[in-house]
Amino acid sequence: MDDQTLLELAALTLQGRADHGQAYLAEQLRIPVAQVYAGDAALTTHQREKLRYLFTDYEWMLAQKMTLSEDTGRPAWRFQAAKATIATAWLQAPEVETELKKTTFASGQTEAHLQIRLDYGSHGLADILDFVVPNPELKQLQTKQLTLLEFAQKQLPAPQTED
Repeated sequence: MDDQTLLELAALTLQGRADHGQAYLAEQLRIPVAQVYAGDAALTTHQREKLRYLFTDYEWMLAQKMTLSEDTGRPAWRFQAAKATIATAWLQAPEVETELKKTTFASGQTEAHLQIRLDYGSHGLADILDFVVPNPELKQLQTKQLTLLEFAQKQLPAPQTED
């Protein structure tokens, strides 16, 4: 996977995080965010390895497929669209499990992640998709005003037009 695509996907993954995802890129990995958006950032092996762990194993496989696709434009949009499409299908399967994980940071901010897990029987194998849940949607999910299927479908971004 090329560095620019990985950085775009990492920025998308970190976008809704309460612990300031851009700060993670800039402070923890020492990646200048302005260079990422300009397409001028190159990663060291250490930075690439750390970014890999922002994704579940299944998301990492999906990200690699995005880079092999003939459609080279908008990898972050295609990744998010594929992830939402897969989540929508998984949520209709009887063997799927969902879990809402909350993390509270030292600053007092809370972040929630919806993990959708598809198990493959007694083999102990499972695929996981992870979504950051913004606070308004979290409250709706907790009060059942928004179903998991509706939430997954809302994650599908609007198509972007070509210039």
